[in-house]
Parts: sequence; structure tokens; C-alpha cells
Amino acid sequence: MSVTNNKIISFLLLTLFLLCSCSSDKKTDTLFSQADSLLTERPDSALALLKMSPKELQELSDKERARYTLLLAKATDKAEQSLLPCDSLLNLALHYYHKANKERAIALLYKARLEIEMNSTEEAIGHLQEGLAILKNFPNEVETRRNTLSSLGNLYYNARYYNESIKIYRQLYECCTTDKDKSIALYNISSSYAITDQIDSTLSTGRKALNYAISSGDSSITANINLSLSLDFYDSDNLDSALYYAREALKNAPQKEPKGRYYYNLGNILLEARENKDTVSSYINKAIEDQSFNGKCLCLRSLSDLNKELGNYKASTNYLERYIDIIDSTFTEEQATKVQQLIYGYKTKMKVREERLKEQRTLWIIIASFGLICFLIILIYQNYINRKKTQQLHYQQALEQTRSKLSSLQATIHDNQSIIHFLQQQCSNLEEEKQKNKQQIQEREQSVTQLEEEKLQLYNGLFSQSDICKKITALSNQDLADKKNLKVLTISEQDKLRKTIYDIYTDYINELQKNYPRLTEDDILLLCLQKTSLDSRVIALCFGYSDTHAINQRKSRIKERMRDTEIEM
Repeated sequence: MSVTNNKIISFLLLTLFLLCSCSSDKKTDTLFSQADSLLTERPDSALALLKMSPKELQELSDKERARYTLLLAKATDKAEQSLLPCDSLLNLALHYYHKANKERAIALLYKARLEIEMNSTEEAIGHLQEGLAILKNFPNEVETRRNTLSSLGNLYYNARYYNESIKIYRQLYECCTTDKDKSIALYNISSSYAITDQIDSTLSTGRKALNYAISSGDSSITANINLSLSLDFYDSDNLDSALYYAREALKNAPQKEPKGRYYYNLGNILLEARENKDTVSSYINKAIEDQSFNGKCLCLRSLSDLNKELGNYKASTNYLERYIDIIDSTFTEEQATKVQQLIYGYKTKMKVREERLKEQRTLWIIIASFGLICFLIILIYQNYINRKKTQQLHYQQALEQTRSKLSSLQATIHDNQSIIHFLQQQCSNLEEEKQKNKQQIQEREQSVTQLEEEKLQLYNGLFSQSDICKKITALSNQDLADKKNLKVLTISEQDKLRKTIYDIYTDYINELQKNYPRLTEDDILLLCLQKTSLDSRVIALCFGYSDTHAINQRKSRIKERMRDTEIEM
């Protein structure tokens, strides 16, 4: 009995597993595909599309939940929002994907960026290194490898492991395919060289980065690299080159981008080069006017030195006092910021703890629900077996009674066989007559079909002679691939088309309205146009569409309405 119960339980568990594995919904796949298509250009829209309640998430399979996590993390990251709400989901994804899956490398990338957000540098580095090890088996995953190397290089740089960051940035450069990405990678390498006082390598790498930035056409990156080169030449006491790149940086800065740092750098270099004092003052004052520029105290110090050289000691003193006030307030703000960072870190840890507790509670609820469902299924199945046994006993009793009746029925069967033989002879005669009638019916049905086709050809002939058909024919001669300049029927022309169709195909329309009353006027118009020689793209122009997507959707709705009408009948 125990062996039988074990088999029953195994069968039930297997059945439940199969049901769960087959519960993937086409709507979920469609939703994920739409979100994936929006990630690159409209991450905010993708993020809004991926919003799901906890109940909806529980209804997803493990595979769907893991895929959802990667899409949500990518959309959140591209929308420059906090990845903290994705923490528990990323843990589930990492548990689902094994080291042989490239998706695990993607999950590790966003888990690392979450750890960076929480100032957990060591954990982030570990996740990124594991991701790179996995990506060695997937050479085509260039974007994931590039993002992983970029994050890892930035971590090494911020942690002051500059030699390691240079190695990572070089690997990043090898993964880059566009001029813009190459310029950013080389810029990062140049920054690492600069901070380690490798001035020759800094300048040569910076020039290469500038060439790629110019080729990419990105003015913002071009301006930033020019500014960096200007500062590098200034540090090496090459004021002429520093001044050249400072002016290039200001010239290439995007129109809408704040230019305070460019103005200050140029003014500071001119001040050092003993250029025209009015020009120096103009540039530094422009830098102060930029509200987003954080170097206002440096500008005040430069203006104090400038006025001191000009002999304006009162103005120099005023600028110096303002400079001291900002330094004092900055020190106070830094102290407050440290306290805020401690508070933020504590809140972040508490949120993570709450998310993990919620995850554990959810897991226990799932386990308990699964156990309860299995127990109920076992009870139901046991009850089913008992009922089957009872039915088997009743069947045995009925079988004995049936056998006693068989002997008496056998005689009756013999008598009936002779009658059957006689009736079969009559049926044979009737079958011949039936075949003749069937042949006549087929001939008349073929005749009706032929007449219907002739009538349709007459309808199509009348329609082809109408003015609106000529208009449609003219539209069909367009380059249908050029959707931007594609012309379609106007509203008035569509009304004229509808009236013409209803006047010509009256009998066919009456038949449709009689058999399928749920069809709309546009549905009937589409069905009539399908009877003509027009293809789907030209029919789309008749409805004012530039492609067949809406027409295909309407065809699907027509099929559903016709099928629903047939079911009701």
C-alpha cells in the first residue's frame, strides 16, 4: 500500500509541475517583448510598462520572473533610478540562472550596480569579476561585457587601484565598436594616467580620445576631453597648449550645457599667462554666473588675486572674504553630509533587511501553499480510488446478471439476423437512389457556385469602372515602401468608397448582415474589398492607414465576431 501511495504522490507532483511549467501566458510574452523594444530609446516607458503588483509577480513562472527581473533592472538603470527595489528580484534571478547562462552575467552586472549604490564595493567587484568569467564563454555578448568592464574599471578607479583600472579600461577599449565608446574608454585611461603622473601617456591617450570624440560628432564628449587636455597641459606648465584646448573646449561645448567650468578654466589660464586682465575678469565672472558651477569659491579667489595685482585692494579683500565664507559653509555642509550619509546608509540597510524578510515570508507562503495543495490533491485522488473500487463491485454484480440474460437473447438475435438480411437488401436499393440524389445536389451546388462567381465578377467590373476605384488604382501605384510620403484616401473619399461599395455589393452585404449581425460597417466594407483584386496594402490605404497592421487586427476581430455569431446560432 505504501508503494502505491508513493507512486500516487510522485504522479501528482509530476502533474502539478507540468501544469506550472505550461502556465506561461502569451500576454506576458507580448508585454516583455514590448518593454524590451522600448529599453534603448524610451526606458521610462519600458519601466512604466513593467510595473506589476506582488500578486501578479507570484503568478509568473520562475523563468518569466527571472526574465522580468532582467528587463526591470535594465529599464531602471537606463532611466537613472535607484536599483534598490530590484534587490530581492535580482537575488531570485541569480538563484534561477546558473553559471552556464549568459543571463546570469547580466543579473550580476545590475546586482553589482546595486551594491555600488549601497557603497558595498567589495561585493560589487566580486559580482563583476564573476560576470566577466561567465562572459568568456559568450564572445557575442559585447554590450554586457562592455557595461561590466566599465563598472569594474570605475570601481577600481574610485578605490584608487589605478593600475588595475587602466588594465580594465584597455579591455573595455577592445570591446568598443563605436567612436563614441572608444573615446570614453580612452578618456578613462587618460584620467588614470594623469592621476599616476604619467604625463606623456596621459597626453597621447587624451589626443586619441579627442580624435574619436570628434569623429563621433558628440560635442559634449569633445568639449569634456578638450577641457581635460587643457588641465593636463596646465599641470605640465605648457600654457600655450593649455590655452588652445581651453578655447576648443568652450567652442565645442553644447549650446544648452552650462559653461561655468569652461569659462573658469580659460580665465584661470589667461590669468596665469598674464593676459589682458579685463578678458580674465570677464571669463571668471561668466563662470560665477553659472548657477550649476561648483567652483565659485575658486573664481572668487582668482578675482581676489586679479584685483590685488591691479591694485584694487578693497575689491580684492571683498572677494577674499566671500571666498572664506564659502569655505566655512562648505566645511559645515560636509559635516552635515556625513551625517546624512550615515542616515541614508542605515535606511538603506533597513530597506534591504525588510526586502529580504518579505522574500522569506513569500517563500514560506509558497511552500505552505504547495504542501496544502498536494495534500488536498492526495485526498481527492484517494477518494476517487475508493469510488472506483465501489463501482468495480457493482460492475461484477451486473456482469453476472447480464450473463444470465445472454442465453435468452441469443435466440432472439438469430431471429433478428434473418430480418436484418432482408432490411439490408432494401437499404442497398435505397443507397443507390441516395447516390443519385447526392450527385444531383452536387451538380446544382456547382451551378450555384459558378453563378455566384459570375455575379461577383460583375460586381467587380462595376466597381472597377467607378471613379473611386480609379483613385485607389492611382494610390496603389505609389512606392508602398516609402511610408513617410505615402498618400491614403481622405475621409470624404472613404465615405464615397463606402457608398459605392454599398450600392454595388448590395446582395452580398444583405447576406452578411443577415448571417452576421455583429459586423460593423467597416467590417463589411473590408470583406467587400477583399472580394476585389486589391491586396492588403492597397486596402489599408482605403482605410487611411500606411501599413497593414490595423487591417490584420480588424481581420482577426471579424473572424471572432463571425465565429461568436455561429456559436450563438
